[in-house]
Amino acid sequence: MSDSQTAQRARRALLVMPGPGLVRAARAAGLEVWAALDHRLEVEPGIRAELPPERILRVDFAEAAELRAVLTDTARHRGIGHILYLPGALTGGASAAAEAVARELAEGREEQGDAVPGLPDAAAMRRVLNASGISAVRAEEAATVAEARALAEAFPLPVVIKSADAAGVWHTAPVRDHAALADWAEGAVAGRYPGPHLVEELLTGPQFSVETFSVGGMHLVAGITAEGHEEPLSEEDRAGVRATVRALLDLAGYECGTTRTDVLITARGSRIAASREPYGNPARAAAQSGAPA
Repeated sequence: MSDSQTAQRARRALLVMPGPGLVRAARAAGLEVWAALDHRLEVEPGIRAELPPERILRVDFAEAAELRAVLTDTARHRGIGHILYLPGALTGGASAAAEAVARELAEGREEQGDAVPGLPDAAAMRRVLNASGISAVRAEEAATVAEARALAEAFPLPVVIKSADAAGVWHTAPVRDHAALADWAEGAVAGRYPGPHLVEELLTGPQFSVETFSVGGMHLVAGITAEGHEEPLSEEDRAGVRATVRALLDLAGYECGTTRTDVLITARGSRIAASREPYGNPARAAAQSGAPA
């Protein structure tokens, strides 16, 4: 593939069941956009205003095989480099179909030497954030369960303990009192979470889940959802949340995929509690196949 074809593919994205805001944001970021929509639903006026009819694909999302074929054929014939979707917007086998095509595209990039890195682990991410001053949170790393327990005692409680399991997948446990800390240590010693570990202050405040699409280092915020019964964010707070999440992804060197970031609005401003790729970087997912999610 020539350099010009590679550059073209990097600028083209096929969005699966997007809302008008996401289509608008993707186009404003300079992407060439196609949209795959369920033919049983009306096309929203905002999408019709953003895309020409030939870039709006009407597909039966109840037929996973048909959806996968349409996504594959469109990506191949249009030179599209990215399939982006949020499984929460898909039902039945549609999510699996979109994931399969996204993984195929990612594997193709790997074969051409264009694989992109995923997010760093929890400890590395916190080091990056604290060193930059973006979303700084008191945190200490520990190599063993005993070290993590001692650190938690010294913070003092309550804290959050993040731990890697034997497969290298990180898990988060809020620890609010000494009894909970003893229970956590007992489970970790039993082999569930051998480490390393990260002990952080327990953040308080309204919590929001921020979902993003990243293409070529451009981070598009697909949605900001309140966790629980939080009051709607002011536009100033929404802007702060978007800026904080984008800063994290920039600092991490994240270029392509879907992420979900937990952000709390604290007395010190927006703070990131965690960020992960629940379904977003197929190249990384393929490399980690066999590791629990």
